[in-house]
Amino acid sequence: MVLQEPFEGSGRSAGRRDPLDIPFRIPVEQSRLLHERARRTAPRGVQGAGRYYAPFPVYIRKAHGARLWDVDGNEYVDYHASYGPAVLGYNEPRVRQAVVEAMQDEGVLFSQPHEREVALCETFAELIPYVEKTALHGAGGSDPLYNAARVARAYTGRRLILKFEGGYHGWHDELAVSVRPPLAKVGPADEPTPVPESDGALPELAASIVVAPFNDEAAVERLVAKHRGEIAAIFVEPVVHSCGCLLLKPGFLRFLRQLCDAYGMLLVFDEIITGFRHGLEGAGARQGVHPDLAAFGKAMANGFIIAALAGPQRYMSLVGPEGRVLFSGTYAGHLLSVAAAQKTIEILRTEPVHEKIFRLGNMMADGINAAIRRTGVKAVCYSYGSVWSLYFNAAKVESYRDVLHAQAGVDPRVEIAYRTHLLNNGIYLVPRQPNRGFISYAHTEEDVQRVIDATAAFLDEHASALR
Repeated sequence: MVLQEPFEGSGRSAGRRDPLDIPFRIPVEQSRLLHERARRTAPRGVQGAGRYYAPFPVYIRKAHGARLWDVDGNEYVDYHASYGPAVLGYNEPRVRQAVVEAMQDEGVLFSQPHEREVALCETFAELIPYVEKTALHGAGGSDPLYNAARVARAYTGRRLILKFEGGYHGWHDELAVSVRPPLAKVGPADEPTPVPESDGALPELAASIVVAPFNDEAAVERLVAKHRGEIAAIFVEPVVHSCGCLLLKPGFLRFLRQLCDAYGMLLVFDEIITGFRHGLEGAGARQGVHPDLAAFGKAMANGFIIAALAGPQRYMSLVGPEGRVLFSGTYAGHLLSVAAAQKTIEILRTEPVHEKIFRLGNMMADGINAAIRRTGVKAVCYSYGSVWSLYFNAAKVESYRDVLHAQAGVDPRVEIAYRTHLLNNGIYLVPRQPNRGFISYAHTEEDVQRVIDATAAFLDEHASALR
């Protein structure tokens, strides 16, 4: 059986076999059968975008530490980390025990104020230099980012939001614009066309978004000047993991801070992936730049469901019930998620978590780039902290357009062929373009070297196709 199939629309003829047709060398029959069942009762058999890949996804049964096990009994070293939350590793025993004790001693859900949420908000104010108040949300990162847009508009009285092409700030139509626009629709490089990410989104919402290119200070300043007095806020990830691991040029965050101050706009950091994973204070503050508002999630609770909007009093005072920006939700400040966040942050504060995962991240990128140089293929691996991304057909990536052009010039089966090769070698990485991996505190140098060796073997085997 061949797991790897082309992305839809690739034009590959049925039944054609070549070196990029990498067969599964591990059992997958139970995943295939489960997917057949799932397709009858769920959209394409999965729960959300990013979880389906052709011809069917591997279904996971168990996760612990840096390992996953699927329904066919295959064991993998994991670099998915549930899209980032598992900074300590899956099902971390001390976090689990803290949640169990809270459940036994205190309950599950109050939907009323409680002592733990007070303590967690105090921790935010203690650790993050610009934070005075925090609103704890009971879902994913989309919710605090949506509320950040509301706060920015309420504070400034302006309508427009500036975001960057290729940046993802949640599924709400307010911000789900030009996340993965196709090359045919992107428009000029210095003034990208706003492209709604979802059918059914109101066109006037896309019209309220100004889209800018990453790492182009002149283009960003021109767009801000063009819309002088209309832009409420600039949204940006301090490290752009929406595009794998796209690094902002030195000084770019500081430039955005100065631009926002000069034009009366709020600077909003999307720290959903970067926050707590790249440092207790967030990746932006780690680089010496403070936003006006920031959204946190994922790694703050090591897999439990919680997110936060945080910032100074002058902005957070607009959040209800103190202000008139509606903030509500049955699961806001959920007891068990707050308990998980408390224990996760305690471990991050008291153990050398960031020292270790940054070291392993550097080891990963250095090892893969050494293999790239040795084989002479056109590719590059970037890392920041514990997140790494391998870009095929690229020597340098500084913007979403760089990612698009790299993908346009390489066989679309390369990404999934690489991922299938890793699966055959007991390494789990979700197939996406570009490939992106997360390292956790549970990983070892041996785990990282395993990826480096498997990647080197893939590059050796497919060097002619990758050149």
